Amino acid sequence: MREARELAAADSPVAYGIIEHVKGQISDITGPMITELAREGDAMCIELLQDIGQWLGVGIANLAAALDPSCFVIGGGVSAADDLLIGPARDAFKRQLTGRGYRPEARIARAQLGPEAGMVGAADLARLVARRFRRANRRRVERYERYARFAESRRTSQGPA
Repeated sequence: MREARELAAADSPVAYGIIEHVKGQISDITGPMITELAREGDAMCIELLQDIGQWLGVGIANLAAALDPSCFVIGGGVSAADDLLIGPARDAFKRQLTGRGYRPEARIARAQLGPEAGMVGAADLARLVARRFRRANRRRVERYERYARFAESRRTSQGPA
């Protein structure tokens, strides 16, 4: 998005399509708009997404070298670009992967929840944390109640002092 805005601000001939789309309001250029224009065939937007995809593939290859996962899932807003982004990412990943041919190649897939994947993941994590907090709090209360019963039983068994 930043590069698209820079090209539009420089009044580059390759950016005329996007400038026309935003009616000259460069600050109105957004990622989803770039994806939409790329789907409609805008050459600059396609090239921008391919560039991002290549960098994404390099990053994924570096992660694969360190972590060796079987799958990478692309979610969030960028996943809406689908093969405009993920295709170049897969190509760059295959080129950059250390030890390719000697290790299983991780699969790169789009999240089924697409742009909502991050929000659903955050909500699920919050639910998990809340559940653990409730359990820990319940155990704390149970321990306190056991101790209170124990202390009361000791007091009653010792009789008046």
